[in-house]
Parts: sequence; structure tokens; C-alpha cells
Amino acid sequence: MHLRTISTLLQEQNWFGVLLNFLIVVLGVFLGVQMGNLNEKRKDQNDYKAALERFVVESQTNIDTLDTLNGETARLLQRGSQAFDVLLECKDDPESVEIVNSGLMAISGTYGIKLHRSVLDELTTSEKLLASQSSAMRQRLSEMKYYFNLALYEAQFVETIPLDERMQNNPIIGVGSAAKGSITYAGADFSRKQRRLKLKIPLSEACKDDALIKSFYTWERWQSVLPTLSNILRKEIETTLEVLDGKS
Repeated sequence: MHLRTISTLLQEQNWFGVLLNFLIVVLGVFLGVQMGNLNEKRKDQNDYKAALERFVVESQTNIDTLDTLNGETARLLQRGSQAFDVLLECKDDPESVEIVNSGLMAISGTYGIKLHRSVLDELTTSEKLLASQSSAMRQRLSEMKYYFNLALYEAQFVETIPLDERMQNNPIIGVGSAAKGSITYAGADFSRKQRRLKLKIPLSEACKDDALIKSFYTWERWQSVLPTLSNILRKEIETTLEVLDGKS
């Protein structure tokens, strides 16, 4: 419409009218671009706000997971370490044998750390979400991701190394009757019937078995790292949530 008008004005050599209509066209385009940018910026801010809300939910889920893991790990470490201490005492009394047998069941499995991190990865990789963050929040999320990568990487070794050599393959260990065990792992219930492991020889002889001693040692050494890794992860989550609460 304006372009047709400008063409008519040119033919009439109405330079003031040409200039006025040209300015109207330019202003319209400028305002249109600005409105588009404003709407895009508003959308980016809404997307960022939604991502932060998902991050809070993800973080709370991870805190709950770590709380559950800490409880389960503490109980398992207590059983395994107590059995290791009793084994080294070399006493053949029934109570000591029962404690060691209970410890055999404890060290036949391991715990690891499995956390949700999809929103954290999104916040630290999406260019649009990064552009919406303050420098303080961007740095905090970057540090959190670094420690997540470090702790979860180490947790893989904590979980798998004690299982590299199956303790139950030791010929002095036998398999007994089945009993239902209560097992929670990665937030899921893995409870099932499992057969108890037990010593096939007197405890006074088993305590001299190098393979058995090293099985307890390896398991205790690696599984005892879990509380430290859990504390690192929890601290990172809580610190980031504090920064978020401060709207930094």
C-alpha cells in the first residue's frame, strides 16, 4: 500500500510525501522487528524459568536418592566391616561365625550412585538457556556439572571393582538355604529370594585364607568411598539451589 503511494508521489515529484511515506514504512519494519525480538526474548525467559522449575524437581529427587543411598550404604558397610573385624579375630564361637556369614552376604553385592541429570545437562549446553543465565548462575551450574561428572565417574569404580573377582567362587564358601532379602537400588525395589552364603570351614581356618581376607578388604576399601562421593554431590546440589533462591 505504502509502496504504491510512494510510486505515485514520485511521479508527482512530491518529495515531502515520498519521505514521509518512506519513514512510515521503515518505522513499521523497525517496530515489527522489535516486537518479534521482544516476543522471542519473552519466550526464552519463559523457557528458562520452566527449565529452572524442572531443575528444582530433579535436584530434590536426587537429594532423596542420596538420602536413601546413605542409609542403605551405612547399614551395608556396618555389616561388612563388622564381619571383617570378627574374621580377623579368628574365634570359632557360633556368634562370630554368624556375623561373618552375614558379612559374606553383604560383600557379595555393591552399591553405586545413579542420579538424574538431564535438566542439568540442558542448562549447561543449550545456547538459549545459557544466554538467559546470569554469570553467577552460569558459573555455578558449570561447577556443579564438573563435580557431577567427577563423582559419578568415580562411583562407577566403587560399584564395579569389588565385583571383578567373585568372592563366592572361593572354595571355602558354600551356599545355604534361600531367604527373602530386602534390596533397594537406584530407587527401585530389587527384593527377592536369595541363597545365603556361609563358611564351609571353621572360622579359625577361614581367617587365614588370603583370598577371603582380600575380598573383604577390597569391598570395604571401595564401598567406604560412597559416603564421601554422596556428600560431594549433595553439597553441589544444595549450593546451586541456594544460588537459585538468591535469583543470581
